Amino acid sequence: MDEKRRQFIVGIAAIAGAAALDGFGLLNISSAAPATAARLSRDIKDYPHITDVIPSKDMKRYFPTIVEACYAPGMDYLSKVPFIIELEVAKIWNESLFEWDALSNVGAGGLQQLMEGTARDFGLTIVKSPELAKLNSVISEYKKLRTELISRRQELHKLVETGSAKIAGTKLVKLNKLRVDLANLYTKRAAAYRKLRAEKVNYVAKINSLTAKQREQFDARFAPKLLIPKGVKHIVRDIMECKDYFGGSVEMNAWRGVAAYNSGLGTTKKWGGLPFIEETVHFTRKVLSDLTRSLELKHAYATKDATLIAETKRRIRLKSAYSVYVVKRDDTFDEILHEQVMDRYKLSYNKALNYIKDGNGNKVDLKKMSRIFPNQKFRIYAP
Repeated sequence: MDEKRRQFIVGIAAIAGAAALDGFGLLNISSAAPATAARLSRDIKDYPHITDVIPSKDMKRYFPTIVEACYAPGMDYLSKVPFIIELEVAKIWNESLFEWDALSNVGAGGLQQLMEGTARDFGLTIVKSPELAKLNSVISEYKKLRTELISRRQELHKLVETGSAKIAGTKLVKLNKLRVDLANLYTKRAAAYRKLRAEKVNYVAKINSLTAKQREQFDARFAPKLLIPKGVKHIVRDIMECKDYFGGSVEMNAWRGVAAYNSGLGTTKKWGGLPFIEETVHFTRKVLSDLTRSLELKHAYATKDATLIAETKRRIRLKSAYSVYVVKRDDTFDEILHEQVMDRYKLSYNKALNYIKDGNGNKVDLKKMSRIFPNQKFRIYAP
């Protein structure tokens, strides 16, 4: 492992609030024997270490199904991954905020945010409908424009950085052409994004028009009772395959399994455990942070020591119900506001502004939002 990768992984472990050497600090706090089926509670009230950390109003609705899927008689998931219930909740929270009809800009759907191909691989039915074909078409168009935009920006930056104080005429012509091309691409991308949002709304409206039984037969990613067990199987499979491939304990491979869930097993193996993909890095960090905090609080509750419980809550910094959105390359503030707040919570523009803050929890200054930067953070509060 090269020094850059080592420092990168250690840094992520530090953010998660645990040591990198034992798999994000899971060894000591996940070593207790898993509960048997007879004493495995389905009541969310018996899991305060989860509800204290994951501020979801909708989790209660799906929690019994999550526990049953994690137990899954004959599958032995709890014996393989003793912290699978806590991990599954953290994963769903960071994937969809427990919104059963969530649909991402790349076409991932449902609580578990499975892509179409992955869902079919796990045996879920997805009909190749006209609505899905139209959605996939606009997604492809939007992704193509984003890729082209990134490429042109890199070309422009390279051209500028390799220049001198005196710019030759031919180089100036090329620079100006690139600037014009970029302006056109920004316009096209904005139009493509509007089309993408419209088709997402149409597809979700189609899903919501169906009965629960019809959804199972049309797009089972939006049938939680079918989807949740597949998501559990998916993450356990990824962790165990990483364990076999990389070696070490289950705890040491939890973060690799989460990364594989997001980017694919092949990609994770290719990159030696953690792909240098911005989305995968942030997703893995957030899931492992929530998992570690839940398990630390679980340990504190088990001691029944009020002082330790209070100290643990203080140390893991339990705060208001919000998630952190990390700006990606070429994001705009309006896109983030629409996708993360307006579309998700069905709010108007003005109301949505009340639920997005800057990285420090302060009110957003719209005058400064015409330009935002990669890795800039926003807090998204649950209404």
